[in-house]
Amino acid sequence: MDVSTRISSRLANQLAVTLLLTAVIAATYGFGVYLFPVVLPQMKHDIGFNYAQAGYITAARQLANIAMALLSGLAAARFGAVRVMLVATVLSAMDLAGLAFATNTWMMGAALVTLNACAAATWVPMMALIAPLIDERHRAKAIGVIGSGTNYGVLLNGLMVPALLASWGWRSVWLVSAVLTAVLSGAIVLVFARLGHASTSQPRVTPPHQTKRPGERLGIRRMLARHFLLVYAIALLCGFAGVPFITYLSAYSHDDLHLGLDVTAHAWALVGLVGVVSGLALGMIADMHGSPDRNGRTQRDGMRTALVSAGVLLLCASLIAASRPGAYALMVAAVALGFSFFPIFGLLHAYVGKTSAPALAAIVCGICEAAFGVGGALGNVLGGLCKTLFGSFQPVYEMASAASIILVGLAFLIPNARRAMPVCRSGLADLREGHSARDHVHMIG
Repeated sequence: MDVSTRISSRLANQLAVTLLLTAVIAATYGFGVYLFPVVLPQMKHDIGFNYAQAGYITAARQLANIAMALLSGLAAARFGAVRVMLVATVLSAMDLAGLAFATNTWMMGAALVTLNACAAATWVPMMALIAPLIDERHRAKAIGVIGSGTNYGVLLNGLMVPALLASWGWRSVWLVSAVLTAVLSGAIVLVFARLGHASTSQPRVTPPHQTKRPGERLGIRRMLARHFLLVYAIALLCGFAGVPFITYLSAYSHDDLHLGLDVTAHAWALVGLVGVVSGLALGMIADMHGSPDRNGRTQRDGMRTALVSAGVLLLCASLIAASRPGAYALMVAAVALGFSFFPIFGLLHAYVGKTSAPALAAIVCGICEAAFGVGGALGNVLGGLCKTLFGSFQPVYEMASAASIILVGLAFLIPNARRAMPVCRSGLADLREGHSARDHVHMIG
């Protein structure tokens, strides 16, 4: 087999992996995490909980996300990332089906918390898959597309939820989502089986002594480096601003702005539709090389540009929402939200991957996910209290605006991304040295 044929085959494998992981995120996050805000008013009416309880439940969901973000990396190292991702997807399907039959607040809360944990158990192990399976030159684009899987799910929510609610009620929404997620679980098995030994033998997180570059330690000092602290802070602020924005969007539109269900559904559809291209677009910007000056220093950095752009758009969405918008202004806010909140996930993980070895990157990404969860939990609790104390969700979006301003300022301080050669290669990741896929697997295993 000549080099060009091998390159085409491996690019096809990378595309297959990217599309599959995108579908997993669409199911576990688009259906699992972000479907609840869409049907929140209807569930509140039938089950009988209040918005303060909804805030506590969503805060507990974020805490479950934090715990699983830290634990799933260890589970991937022990059992393999593909296995962990498959089990989490199957459990997500079971939780979605359970929500269709929820009759009280406790049953609903338990299923939602477990659903968030399962979502984290799919996202974090993916970082162990992406590093060896996707070429570093295309990694930000791939992660951007995968992170945008949430938007695909949100888009599908906006299209199917109004029809299902009108015909069979909110329980049918959860049931249909469960069936689609169960079908995806079978697709995971089939796709990775077709990829063969080169894909299925590399899902584990490589031990630190195998991935460590000369002179680099996987200690606390490395994890608390200045640029990583900025990443953690941005993740925290993104969760604080974006999670309650989404959690209470339907309720804010329905209860405070007195807009119809069709307007809210169209807003959610716009968030998903824009997100279909936002991850790829910002990922392409992030993968751009900067232009060096006379001293060889990069003056412009694509990753920083992408992060600042996403932060500015999140600020615009928050300011519009805080102004008590009408139907058309709410659509503009939805577009800005779709271009900002969801792609930030992938951008932060791509930045970490470009500035550290895979073993350190896996740890930092887990902390980043935990920081996002803490911010989201705090934002959700404050959001529920705002409705209880002030009778409106408007303060939620005012707080999101303030947090977004700080986020943009921190994004400007992010150092340039250093492009390093991949430490842990695979047959799907690099062909430049002419090794076969089996040789790379042998080297890693």
